[in-house]
Amino acid sequence: MTTQSTASTLLCIYCDGPGPFSGEHVISAGLGSDDDRFLLVDMVCRRCNTDVFGNLEREVLRSSPIAIARAFMQPHGRDRGKHTTTPGIQAQHKQMATASGYPDEVDFGMHAKPIVLSQLKMIGEKKLKSSTASLDELRSFVTSLSTMLQDNQVICIRKRGPEHELRYEAITMLRSNKTFTQAGGASFQAKPPRGGLWLERYDETRTRGVNPAATIFKNLNGGIVLKTSSATVEDALNFFACAVEQISFDVQVTTDIENPILSMGMTVTIGVIERVLAKIGINLLAYYLGRDYVTDPSFRQVKDSILTGIPRLGGHIVEDAPITGMLNAAPDNHHVFFLSKVSQPGGRAAIIMIAKLYGVAQSMPLALDVPEPHLPLPVFFLVDYLNNEVKQRSLIEYAESLVEMGITKEQARYGSSA
Repeated sequence: MTTQSTASTLLCIYCDGPGPFSGEHVISAGLGSDDDRFLLVDMVCRRCNTDVFGNLEREVLRSSPIAIARAFMQPHGRDRGKHTTTPGIQAQHKQMATASGYPDEVDFGMHAKPIVLSQLKMIGEKKLKSSTASLDELRSFVTSLSTMLQDNQVICIRKRGPEHELRYEAITMLRSNKTFTQAGGASFQAKPPRGGLWLERYDETRTRGVNPAATIFKNLNGGIVLKTSSATVEDALNFFACAVEQISFDVQVTTDIENPILSMGMTVTIGVIERVLAKIGINLLAYYLGRDYVTDPSFRQVKDSILTGIPRLGGHIVEDAPITGMLNAAPDNHHVFFLSKVSQPGGRAAIIMIAKLYGVAQSMPLALDVPEPHLPLPVFFLVDYLNNEVKQRSLIEYAESLVEMGITKEQARYGSSA
């Protein structure tokens, strides 16, 4: 007699916890695979999905080499209707060299085009310098900044490290007689106050002597940031509050910058890309072969690596010409994932995934000794990251499509033994 499992008795395929569960995209939605036909339902608990995978994916998609390639090649992130945004790059600094010697704060638009943010710089104690992508944007920024700094209080927000449970420090600055002073001590919160002024510091070890005393700018998300070096927060606020009352747009001089020199600093966690790729591999196996297959104990080690980073995963860049040729034959603007196996004695198998993301292929072993799959491998998944669509293809279907593009069946079949 067999029994049928119910949602209330299911366990998370990663941590073996009881749930609650949330829908998990088989391939990370931020990679352009926001295709609801490819979801794992009642397989991944909310804690793994949100607290572990969400953080891993954000780092890979915003603060890694993949983030840079994504910004250049993928015109939009997840499909959020009118709120869909351009893929961004998170970094300690994103700056452009200028003739004045004081760097401009920049960010990146579609296809990583650099955009000079609207900003005011405090040079020394008295000199003001402005930069912007257009005068209209600078006018809008100065107007919003004037409204903020003419208020009787400004809430300043400083982000703390990930080791802190309360990630945001909030500081209240009171304005009296056109002078800002800090009111009492700071408070610590799990979420940042809305409408506050973000505080940052220049990295003096990197650019000692070439930073302005302070810069205040508006980021692409609409937030206002105060970045200080030699000036205190109070002195900078006092300076900019006075400056916005005196700015005259009648005397603005505009200059175009040709062949700009950009500087970007990014911290990358070793192993985070491999963890995300391995998670995608397990998800693909769960989608294609089912829950029971991926809950085999032989997958436990790779799951622990995905969840904790220990032990390190063994992915590597694929340089084999026949395999890369087969992957590169896929249509432009597509990622390719394919699951392959190496049969072993006793009805066992090793499972390998190869993923080509933004033109680079990486191999990821998922298990060395698991049950022989009950469905044929290799199987291919193509992600059209322009149209948020995923397609599943058998080896024969993929080979036929390659033949149409001039790749032989022998070359395609070579990949099945990878």
